[in-house]
Amino acid sequence: MNTNLEQLHKSAIAALNKGDLRAVHNYCESILGANPAHADAWFLLAMVAANTGKLQQALELIDKALSITPQVADYLAQKAKLLTMLRHDKAARTCADKAVALNPQGALLLDTLGVVYTNLGDYAQARELLNKAVALKPEHLQFRFNLATAEQFLGNLSAAKAHYLKAIEIKPTYARAYWALSELNKENLDGSRVSAMERLLEQKSLSTEDGLYLSHALSREYEQRGHYTKSFKCLQQAKTRRRQELGYSLDKDIAIFQQLQHAFANLDLVSSGNNKLGEPCIFIVGMPRSGTTLTERIVSAHSAVESLGELQNFGLAVRRSVDTNSRLMLNSEIVKLALAVDAYKIGDSYLASVQQRRSQAPFFIDKMPLNFLYIGFIARCLPKAKIICVERNPMDVCLSNFRQLFALNFSYYNYHYDIEDTARYIIAFHQIMSFWKTQLPGRIHTVNYEALTEEPAQHIQELLSYCGLDWENACLNFHENTAAVATPSASQVREKLYKRAIGRWKHYEEQLAGVKDLFDQAGIKY
Repeated sequence: MNTNLEQLHKSAIAALNKGDLRAVHNYCESILGANPAHADAWFLLAMVAANTGKLQQALELIDKALSITPQVADYLAQKAKLLTMLRHDKAARTCADKAVALNPQGALLLDTLGVVYTNLGDYAQARELLNKAVALKPEHLQFRFNLATAEQFLGNLSAAKAHYLKAIEIKPTYARAYWALSELNKENLDGSRVSAMERLLEQKSLSTEDGLYLSHALSREYEQRGHYTKSFKCLQQAKTRRRQELGYSLDKDIAIFQQLQHAFANLDLVSSGNNKLGEPCIFIVGMPRSGTTLTERIVSAHSAVESLGELQNFGLAVRRSVDTNSRLMLNSEIVKLALAVDAYKIGDSYLASVQQRRSQAPFFIDKMPLNFLYIGFIARCLPKAKIICVERNPMDVCLSNFRQLFALNFSYYNYHYDIEDTARYIIAFHQIMSFWKTQLPGRIHTVNYEALTEEPAQHIQELLSYCGLDWENACLNFHENTAAVATPSASQVREKLYKRAIGRWKHYEEQLAGVKDLFDQAGIKY
C-alpha cells in the first residue's frame, strides 16, 4: 500500500472512532478510487452503513471485503452481528464459528463475538469469549456488563453479582449496573449504596436512560423497606420523562389490536387443521410479567421439550412474506398482504428460521409473550402448533409491567412508561384474547397463574396433557431445570413455586385507583 493510501486508511479509522461517518465515507471512496481491491475500505463503508441503519447494505459491503480477504475475524464477527440483527441465525452462527476458529485476540472482537453468541442463545460460548475480553480489558464497563449478563442467563447469579459490583467499583456513577444488581438482589442494599443512587438521581445532567435505571433500582429498594408511596413516585417521575421524550401514544398500539380483529373476523381458522405443519411447536403467549417464563420452565423441564427462548422469528416470518416499504413489524397493510400469502410458506419459513437453535428434542417452546398478536397467523400457518396463553390478576400484571424496565430499544413495550397506558393495553389484550378464543374454540390452552401456584400438580398435568406429553416429575420440580433463562424472571424461576408476588398491587391501591376505574369500566375482573 502506498503512503497516500495508508494515510487515508488511518484517517478513515480515526474518523470512524470519532463518529464522523461522512468523513469515513469520503476517505474510503478516495481509497477505492485508487485501489478497488482495498478490503478494509469496503469494511469501513459497511460500518458506516450499519451505523445509519442500512443493515442489508452493510451486509453486502462486508461480503465485498470478505471476497477479497476471506479469513479476517473482524469482518466475520461484524457480519455475524449484522446477521443476528436481521435474525438470520443459522448464517450468523456459521460466521461466528469461522471467526472463533481464527483464534481472535482483541478484546473488542471477543466482546462482539460474545454478544453474537448471547443473541443466538449460546450463553456458554458467550461466557468463554466474554471472559477473555474482560481479562484483556478488566476496566471496560460494557465488556464486564456483557459477561455479567451471560452469567445471569446461565444461572450463575453470584458471579453476575460480583461483576456488577466490580463495575460500580470501577465507575460509581454506572447507573445500569445498579439496576442490574437490583434485579438480582433479594435482600436490601446497604444504606450507603442507596444514598449513592439517590445522589446520582438528583444530578441535573443525568440522562433519561440513566434516570430510568436508577429509579427502577431505588424503587425496588424502597418497596422492600415498605415505602410504597415513595417507590411508586420514584418510578413515575422517571417514566413520565421517558414517555414525553418518546412522544408515545397508545392509540397506535390499540389500532393494531383492532386491525387484527377486523382482518380475521370472517376467516376460517379451523378447517386447515388436517395439515401437520407445526407439530413440534409450543407457543407460550400472554402479557409480559404474567407467568410466561414460569410456564416455559415447567414445560421445558420435560425430557421431550426444549425452550428456544424469546424469539421474534414468527413475526419476522410474517413480515418477510410481504413486499412493503413499511419499517414496522406489523400494521394493517402487512396483515392484509400476509393473509394473501400461502400460509404454509410462512409456516415453513418460520420452522426453517428456528432450526439452527434446535437440538434433537421432539418439541420446542417459542416463548415470546407478544406473539398473542400473531395467534391468528400461527393457527393458519402452523395448524398443529400448541398455543398456551398465561393469564394473571390484571392488577398485578399492570403493576408488574410498570415496575419492570423492558428493553429501551423495543418500541412494543412503550406502553409501560405510564400506569394507565399499561391498564388500557391490558384491556386490549383481554379483548383480543377473547376474540382469538372465539375464533379458535378449544385450540388455546389457558394457564391461570394464581391457580397454578395453588394447585401446581393438577394444572401442570392439564398443561402437559394439552401438549400431548406424559407426566414427568421434573415438571413439578421445574426450579431444578438448569437451562439458561434470558428474561427479567431469570432469577425467580430458579426458585421453587412461590406466592409472594400475588396481590402485590394492594400495597399500591391508592396509586392504582385510576387503573381500577378503567378495569371496572371495561368489565375486567381483578
